Amino acid sequence: MRVALYTLGCKVNHYETQAMTELFEAAGHEVVPFMSQADVYIINTCTVTQMSDKKSRQMLSRAHAINPNALVVAVGCYAQVESEAVAKLEGVGLVVGTKGKKDIVRLCQEAIDGQGERIAAVDKEFEDLSATHDSRTRATLKIQDGCNRYCSYCIIPFARGPLRSRSMKSCEKEIRALVEGGYKEIVLTGIQLCAYADGQSDLCDVIKLCDKLGVCRLRLGSLEPNFVTEGFVETCKDSRCLCRQFHLSMQSGCDSVLERMNRHYTTAQYDAAVQRLRADMPDCAITTDVISGFVGETEQEHRATMAFVEKIGFARIHVFPYSVRKGTKAAAMTGHNTKAVKESRARELIAVGAQLEEAFALRQKDTKQEVLMEADGTGYTRSYVRVRCKGNEGELVRVKIIGQEGIIALGERIEE
Repeated sequence: MRVALYTLGCKVNHYETQAMTELFEAAGHEVVPFMSQADVYIINTCTVTQMSDKKSRQMLSRAHAINPNALVVAVGCYAQVESEAVAKLEGVGLVVGTKGKKDIVRLCQEAIDGQGERIAAVDKEFEDLSATHDSRTRATLKIQDGCNRYCSYCIIPFARGPLRSRSMKSCEKEIRALVEGGYKEIVLTGIQLCAYADGQSDLCDVIKLCDKLGVCRLRLGSLEPNFVTEGFVETCKDSRCLCRQFHLSMQSGCDSVLERMNRHYTTAQYDAAVQRLRADMPDCAITTDVISGFVGETEQEHRATMAFVEKIGFARIHVFPYSVRKGTKAAAMTGHNTKAVKESRARELIAVGAQLEEAFALRQKDTKQEVLMEADGTGYTRSYVRVRCKGNEGELVRVKIIGQEGIIALGERIEE
């Protein structure tokens, strides 16, 4: 069976698509490029914005157009929250949603054989999808799923469901296998990674486990600022393998907007979390996400966010214009900004972010860094600065930063 897969959305979606790819390959099926003729097309959908919904529908339609006789499968968040509507789209033969990916090979075979339901019914336990291999040296492991934050703008809790975590036993098995397989960097990911819980264990225990098992480099996915306690910082500071890059989700740098977003913290608390990290790890990189033009956001509130972004001095920011999601509290609020306003404010934030990222790269000059090389002649430091230097894919090299080209630092190999 020839299978083609396509991903929209976040890093968790990309992880799950790669995991499904490896499941099909392990079962003896051929995975082919998406635009090729295939027997099965799997589109891992996203619903974080209206544009995500539109792109999901477009890719489902495109798959059907490539081969009208193929099984087209919708999985992921959009398929979960709009399962009935997705099942009615022309060409869609199977809807799996956000749960059931571990059984994707069986579900596809049953659909081809005319068995099973068009909308798959699956349990709500954590799916122990194995770690995925982003390259020959880097792997990603999802240890948590679901969200209970219910931010006013976000549909994800409805799409992903309740909090669920991989067991510590399963974490240990997967991490040990990756270390033995020679993977030099492991990325821990989840929808609400900070909420990882297995009995008495939490995310700090997983970090300590990685140190114990000999992980070379460990990187964390998105974190909530109110999780940055003294205990968490102590664990990070003491960790041998943890990369000093922390993605602290922010969304707005204005307290009144954060309150409307139902974000559970203030700018003062966010700032305190950043200072807590920098006090013990002054060389760490802080990255974040920002939503521009949220419901009711005034020009003054936007300016407050701009000022806060500069005050924190992020190493990198991702900017998203606010998108209305049906079924969320924000959708029913009054005072929605126009598309033009949202996009204009996004451009301003992106410009500031680019300046901050270049400034962070510049501060690395004359420092000595460890770089994990990629296939394109660049690699990343532990603080997630991209460096161009000589080295082979998967090689850990020591460099001295001698200059930069925009946001890319230039490294000269050194022997120590």
